[in-house]
Amino acid sequence: MLAWSEEFSTGFALVDTQHRMLIDKINQLEQLLNGPPPPKQKYDELLGFLGSYVGTHFRFEEQCMEKAKCPVHEKNKQAHAAFLGVFAKFKEKYAAEGPKPELLKSLQNAAADWIRNHILSVDRELKKCQKS
Repeated sequence: MLAWSEEFSTGFALVDTQHRMLIDKINQLEQLLNGPPPPKQKYDELLGFLGSYVGTHFRFEEQCMEKAKCPVHEKNKQAHAAFLGVFAKFKEKYAAEGPKPELLKSLQNAAADWIRNHILSVDRELKKCQKS
């Protein structure tokens, strides 16, 4: 399980709230994988939400960085685009293969690692870009 901690804080309340929501959904996927197999619809709903929410969050966060003139703005956009590409490939495999546990576990691991590393290495730069 990925747990929110203050080390993830960006100093932007809405960005941090959105990060908490993403962490919660990644953890929900892990919980589904560790329990009895749920109906496919549960995975479909969770993955649909994640796909939609990630896009919304990325756009909002990029706008925050742009407005704050954050020097990592372009790096952030590139990282988001790369993750969206990985997620799109996952969705293709999921559509073709269905809810295979190993496929879903690979997404859960990749998403948890990515969000942890991305927040710590890029998103936290927002703190430095806040206006005094």
